[in-house]
Amino acid sequence: MTELRNIVKRRTAERCYSGRRLVVMLMPGDVIGLKEERCRKVFFSPLSRVYSAVVRWNVEAERIAKKKARQEKRRGER
Repeated sequence: MTELRNIVKRRTAERCYSGRRLVVMLMPGDVIGLKEERCRKVFFSPLSRVYSAVVRWNVEAERIAKKKARQEKRRGER
């Protein structure tokens, strides 16, 4: 794996809610930046916080899926 020393920019394939593509920037110092294409405002976050948020979202989605499965199973027993 190579160290991140330069800014790496990539454009998403799909358009977001505003009809524009997103530009994702990986920056030295373990920072991620997101902005809409052709806009100047960039939103920054440490990669560790993004990772924590994604893990939390996935754990919550699994918990909800298990809860729904239990509810469906109980309904089937009646």
